[in-house]
Amino acid sequence: MTSETPYHTTIQDTSSLDEFEVSPYPEGQFTFHVPPEAPVFEPSNEEFQDPLLYINKIRPHAERCGICKIRPPSDWQPPFAVDVDRFKFVPRVQRLNELEATTRIKLNFLDQIAKFWELQGSSLKIPMVERRALDLFSLHRIVQEEGGLDAVTKERKWSKIVQRMGLPSGKSLGTLLRNHYERILYPFDVFQQG
Repeated sequence: MTSETPYHTTIQDTSSLDEFEVSPYPEGQFTFHVPPEAPVFEPSNEEFQDPLLYINKIRPHAERCGICKIRPPSDWQPPFAVDVDRFKFVPRVQRLNELEATTRIKLNFLDQIAKFWELQGSSLKIPMVERRALDLFSLHRIVQEEGGLDAVTKERKWSKIVQRMGLPSGKSLGTLLRNHYERILYPFDVFQQG
């Protein structure tokens, strides 16, 4: 019910719960009463033989309250409802090599690089090396462990980087990795040092 001022609202509470006052308005014109608790229904075994029938029976009262709680009889065992002959689900594909603890760190790193390139106005496209997506996180980490791009290039360690990444040697993969690093990761390094 409201009084003359548009901000004054009093909610009538028919239960015997305590009253709490909340005054968000300058003159404390709003009064809040704790709403009554939701009704709890505890059906007998006979009433709960057909749970849907019982729910329909209590529905008019429960709808007036807006919410209710139904406690089934203590010895009630719900029937197994899954049709095992027809039940199918699609499992999530989870690669075993991604279960290591660094997975979250890798994902955060790739997210940072993707956001960096998005800020530059282009999208990150992960290159393929030897028919596999290049692990940019490992490439970045290994190059940093070896002293950074300049040190690896000056000391001609790109073949070592190829070996540490588990890629086959003997091809020009060192040059390919260097090109990918310079094109994708080095601008990100400069930005981070910036």
